[in-house]
Amino acid sequence: MSNETVLKVEESRKLQRRQAWPAYGVIGIGVVLLASQIFGFEMMEILWPGFVLAPGMLLLWPAYKATPEHPSRLNFLAVPGAMFLTIGALLCVMNLSNHFEAWAYSWPLVFASVAWGLMYIRRFDPTHAVHTSGYKFMRFMVLLSMGLVVFFEVVVFGSVNPLLPLGVIAFGVYLLVKERRNGK
Repeated sequence: MSNETVLKVEESRKLQRRQAWPAYGVIGIGVVLLASQIFGFEMMEILWPGFVLAPGMLLLWPAYKATPEHPSRLNFLAVPGAMFLTIGALLCVMNLSNHFEAWAYSWPLVFASVAWGLMYIRRFDPTHAVHTSGYKFMRFMVLLSMGLVVFFEVVVFGSVNPLLPLGVIAFGVYLLVKERRNGK
């Protein structure tokens, strides 16, 4: 088999995979509709954060499609895209837990997503200063958010969810493991 034939077969497979995405989407919608009927829930009560997640993904698309050889002029949209995705993810969690008071301590994560968006734009240039400062800023924002979680949940709201201490312990273990790996 010649190289030309192999390339034609490979292109044909790529085209078939691309053409299958709408079918996967229709099947996914059908599964969600069936689940709502079987389990008796209103879809909009659960899926409404998708109206924030979808624009976030669309805004990230130009940066995602960019390559080092073909950068996109719309890469800057990754920053608001990251913010939309973070807000959408927070809305999903808060919606499922019905604990919207969590906005009191979740806002630093939105600022952390700005750093992530800037780092994502520069992902092809690992020596860029945004990576070092971005990781430090994101770490600070996550730690600030965790401190605010403890303050608001324990002091202000007076309700300690059993997952809170587990989350704090898990993050502490993560920090220890990360520091030991960096120390070697």
